[in-house]
Amino acid sequence: MRVRILVIGLLLLGLSASLPAWAQVPQKLPLPHAPGQQTLQFGAASLTITMPVPESTSPIVLTAAAPGTKPVTLTLDHQPDAREFPPSISLMEMDASNTTPEFFVSRFTSGAHCCAEVKILDVVAGQWRIVEGGLWDGEEIIPEDADGDGEQEILHGDDRFLYRYSCYACAGSPTRVFKLVQGTLADVTLSPLYRPRDEKDLPGFQQGCVNHDNGACAAYVAVASRLGRHDEAWKFMLDHYDRKSDWGLKDCALSDDKGNCLADIQYKSYPDALTAFLQQIAAAQPGNP
Repeated sequence: MRVRILVIGLLLLGLSASLPAWAQVPQKLPLPHAPGQQTLQFGAASLTITMPVPESTSPIVLTAAAPGTKPVTLTLDHQPDAREFPPSISLMEMDASNTTPEFFVSRFTSGAHCCAEVKILDVVAGQWRIVEGGLWDGEEIIPEDADGDGEQEILHGDDRFLYRYSCYACAGSPTRVFKLVQGTLADVTLSPLYRPRDEKDLPGFQQGCVNHDNGACAAYVAVASRLGRHDEAWKFMLDHYDRKSDWGLKDCALSDDKGNCLADIQYKSYPDALTAFLQQIAAAQPGNP
């Protein structure tokens, strides 16, 4: 699996070599200051932004177009009686499989620790598409070029670790990396291209584990395992985890469509719970059954 990810990474590096200079640096786009329509042009691509009258229920409308492609329109809800946050729209290069830039839309939905909703306008097979980027912890997602290939990737802490074994602010989460490839956000976290970032993050998680933070211990073992150091990290965790904490020892094996748990799991110890959790994480990685 790791070899396959490396090959994909090398192919993507080759594709990015011919990126236009104007697409190398992300640009945050201004929203119209008043209700109405504004069209922004970037080479052959354009984005038309329509802002509604504040007191109306008309949506915010974004339309991406380019010669020879089928345009697409994204509508964003506007509720005049509710406190809402304006979208953040950026022009950037994310998908090397086409000759157009991508329009990256991030909008805060409000709420404690949640959520930045992401949508990406991308050209696939000659037509613009709306790529659903999901919901992420935080107020805004800002992609970055994580591997120096001229394309922007989504880098974010793994939200699956939040509140799992300790409080939200107690421990950080391992980084996940997603690359846009032909209209699909591919999880490329395990690519060797991102190992230097894991090496940089590892000491902080280790120190948190030294301080008996079980959330930090989980992140430490997860990141060390990606670096091929699982056995070493597991032994370290066993020597430092908080044996008095029962946080995360109860889980759910099956839920209904309303989120109600139908089958509880009670683990005997933190190492048992962590083993099961890391197995779930590994099973969800691309290339695993």
